[in-house]
Amino acid sequence: MKKTIVACILAMLLALSACGSATANEDNILVISERFFVARFTDILANTDRYLGYTIQFEGLFLSGRFGGETFYMVIRYILGCCTIDPIGLEVLLEDFAPLADETWVEVTGVLEELDGFLVLRATSLIELSEQGAAFIQ
Repeated sequence: MKKTIVACILAMLLALSACGSATANEDNILVISERFFVARFTDILANTDRYLGYTIQFEGLFLSGRFGGETFYMVIRYILGCCTIDPIGLEVLLEDFAPLADETWVEVTGVLEELDGFLVLRATSLIELSEQGAAFIQ
């Protein structure tokens, strides 16, 4: 048990040390690669003010859910925590796009915003991809 806790702490520190590795491309879009997915999202959640207003692009599973009688959409991947499998990603606002089937692999691009105290990505592009990346990442 103690080894598991130490391993989890070391994994988080390693992930945080890699946060500077993702950079904006020539279109000024912050592309979050599979390799740095956990590290970048950890940094986004820890330093939200640095990222609000950024255009962000990443791949993941498109999912829908219901809360309070309303449907919401998200693009996520899964991480293995110390004791659970957890989703990591963002809720996506689809103003100009039709929702896709759950578990469709997509590339989403959008602007990071805060809405009612939650981080959301206002989609500017939502593309279904034929080749799927890793749904479970470390």
